[in-house]
Amino acid sequence: MAGGEEKTLSPKETIHQKFGVKAGYMIEEVHVSSQNSCLYRCHLQLPEFSVVSNVFKRKKDAEQSAAELALEKLGIHPQDDDHHHHITVEEGWDDIAERIKYIFSDEFLSSDHPLGSHLRATLQRDGERRGSVPVSAIAAFDAKINSRCKVINPSVDQDPILAMSYVMKAAAKLSDYIVVSPHAASLRRKSPYPPAIIEGLATHVESIKVEAVHIKCTKKDEEVVEPVLLDVSSDRYYLDTIAEKLGLKDASQVMISRAISKTFSGYECRVYSAIPKLTSSNDLKKSRNAKASFVSGQDIHGDAILASVGYTGRSHDLEHDNVTLKSFYRICCGMSPNGIYKISRKALIAAQLPLLFTRESNWRGPFPREILCMFCHQQQLAEPVFTISTAPAKSMSDLLSSFNKIKDDSDNRYLSRGNWEMPGSGKGYRCEVKIFSKSQGLVLDCSLKKLYEEENDAVQNAALKALSWFSMFFGDMDVESLEACYTDDDLNIQFNQRNRFKETFPSSRVYELPEIIRNGDLYKSRGSMGMMPWEKKRVQNIANGSLVSICYSVYLKKDAEYSKKGKSLKELIESNEGIEFEVGHGSMNPHLESVVTQMSVGQYVCFSTGLPAEGLVLAAANDTAKALSLLSGLEYSVLLLGVKGPTEERMEKANIVEKVAEGFFLQSLKDWSLIKRVSTRVGFKRVHQ
Repeated sequence: MAGGEEKTLSPKETIHQKFGVKAGYMIEEVHVSSQNSCLYRCHLQLPEFSVVSNVFKRKKDAEQSAAELALEKLGIHPQDDDHHHHITVEEGWDDIAERIKYIFSDEFLSSDHPLGSHLRATLQRDGERRGSVPVSAIAAFDAKINSRCKVINPSVDQDPILAMSYVMKAAAKLSDYIVVSPHAASLRRKSPYPPAIIEGLATHVESIKVEAVHIKCTKKDEEVVEPVLLDVSSDRYYLDTIAEKLGLKDASQVMISRAISKTFSGYECRVYSAIPKLTSSNDLKKSRNAKASFVSGQDIHGDAILASVGYTGRSHDLEHDNVTLKSFYRICCGMSPNGIYKISRKALIAAQLPLLFTRESNWRGPFPREILCMFCHQQQLAEPVFTISTAPAKSMSDLLSSFNKIKDDSDNRYLSRGNWEMPGSGKGYRCEVKIFSKSQGLVLDCSLKKLYEEENDAVQNAALKALSWFSMFFGDMDVESLEACYTDDDLNIQFNQRNRFKETFPSSRVYELPEIIRNGDLYKSRGSMGMMPWEKKRVQNIANGSLVSICYSVYLKKDAEYSKKGKSLKELIESNEGIEFEVGHGSMNPHLESVVTQMSVGQYVCFSTGLPAEGLVLAAANDTAKALSLLSGLEYSVLLLGVKGPTEERMEKANIVEKVAEGFFLQSLKDWSLIKRVSTRVGFKRVHQ
């Protein structure tokens, strides 16, 4: 284009780019009796979910609105959208005011928009609260208002109170049409709705009972997590019921988080809490609910409720699903890179995020790049930016040639194939990944020094190293602490510590900086370089790089001597009839992998271990109450189903690299700096007796 400008994609074009023919649009005509005109609503069906637009005068606007809603559900917020890019702050304020006026119009009341259902529910109230909609609901459930708030201030994603204040300020301009409650954060229409419209809305609504999780603040600076039952009667607004459980007057005092997760049935979960009115920073710190803040990604003060209940665009009915203690702990687990991997493999106790990516065919579960994108979205960070570079690289035969020149002729017994050419392209790939905040502040700059034969291998390993770094902030949810399995010579990494609380994660998720980072001693904590944390002296029957298939069960157990009934107790918390993993790269917890590599195909073994983190056990257990009574130890039952060894090519390459490293080691025994350089770069370690 002229001037070198790139054409920015509309929401519909972005959806087409990602889904192609899999995205289906259906236009619905909406006839308005009070006007001799027809409005349009768009239904957009994507492979995993569907969305319904607001009503518009033009079909094209309805389609763009549906696409915009779908992108929001996918966590994609195109900052360069041409329509938004040219909106000024003043126009943003005008759009919010215009949208609020439309929300309280006659035609909107019958719409399938979630706020239409909120309006209809509040009209069932009596007295001055009749028809009053909480500002928190307007800010949380209207995509257009939310997008315009971002034009005014992009940080509204992390601060729902800021978005609510913008809605209140814009509504104040509509004094002839909207009543802004002076004592509560709610809005209502100034003139009553026509009786005919109200009578047409009178439909039977069933009472519901739904399980939720109550996250209570205590005076001991700890949170108590308990189940709670929300009993929503047919004539009551569900947000009033939640307010009552939180000890609040009504829904106008309830703050609503963004959607943070989904239940097994696909319903959204949100955190509900009191709108904080405290001004003293000390008081705010004392009342801060750390667990609720961690789960929601927003600052939560006082008690909170995690629930899956609300209105969607699919129908006028109140949709709901149970949220249990297990659901809560699974959400907590899924906040970490390791937890994302565990949940994806349906093996919270057994599986771990591998420390190395060897080849695509051997990897099981979502790839590191995919996990990193999921993690960044959860933490409200921008999409990771990958940069690929190439550099000349020596082939395997070049390594052998260098080795031949150094190795003593008398100790050259394994070089009978010295003239054999190993495959080598002479070019290697290196990858750098950068993580930015939504405001484009640099969070992490991770670049690998190692070269890879394939471009995808470089990308996946760079993503994996970034994930390993972030994993250190979540060690309490891992079976074993996931410290980085690489050295300073393998990696260049920069972490913005100065802006950590502002830029790295939202302020509501306060992570302790690991001690090894605070001391500037990240890699020395590994002890011997090149060793996995779980490697011990043992007889290993299965070679590293092999693909292993196992059937296993994990039980919580309490020995008879610790049981009140005087007998051993067991409760199954995890099982898998067939799961594969690659040996030697930490893809299974160390206890399980250590035992499996000593087994033979068809062998069945039982063994016991200590407990992982309590939250991990409760995330896996079906009966959390029973699990809490059995927190003593774990018992594994494992059957080795099969082993597929590494290819001869991979084994030959590994042997050559090790032998070359050993040759350099022996030849340069007096040169300590060279020993250190070779051992850290190659990862060689051998004990000579």
